[in-house]
Amino acid sequence: RMKNTRYQDFKLAERGALISIWAYVVLSILKLVIANTTHSESLQADGFNNITDILGNIAVLIGLKIARRPADDDHTYGHWKVESVASLITSFIMFAVGFFVLKDTITAIINNEHTPVDLSGSIVGIFSAIVMLIIYFYNRNLALKSKSSSLMSAAKDNLSDAVSSIATSIAIFASSFNLTIIDRLMAVIITIFIFKTAYDIF
Repeated sequence: RMKNTRYQDFKLAERGALISIWAYVVLSILKLVIANTTHSESLQADGFNNITDILGNIAVLIGLKIARRPADDDHTYGHWKVESVASLITSFIMFAVGFFVLKDTITAIINNEHTPVDLSGSIVGIFSAIVMLIIYFYNRNLALKSKSSSLMSAAKDNLSDAVSSIATSIAIFASSFNLTIIDRLMAVIITIFIFKTAYDIF
């Protein structure tokens, strides 16, 4: 009976991971397209951040699906520990992408590249923050209900994405007044957020 309950918990947690994946796919495409047209470093960093979230949530989803498998000869107590491995993979993916985003941003700061930033990117950031806050509360409740550690990790990531999107909006707003350096500094801060979330999940 306890095993059946645990399998149902994992199935419930899968729903949260799927919703996160679809939200991140839409938001990352939107941010990267707008970042390309508005030349916003912080919006681009935020878009790449969301790509790590897609990969991370796919790892969580696979982990939850494997964790639902019944016990066999090689796994006498079932596959439940796989969920922890999924969280670990998520953190490694985030560390890697964070490093590449940080490298590109620091290069732009050192080269002192001046690019005009469009204010429309700020609206995208605010929209993204609202979406991620809704998903955070949904996944947090689902993680508590299903007692899923990997979904709770994903929910924490949802919250950090909402915060970084608000930071992006502030940066783009400042950059529209020719303060491009603020946009780049915010990109660095977002990268630190990526590293911090990756460390917490690890």
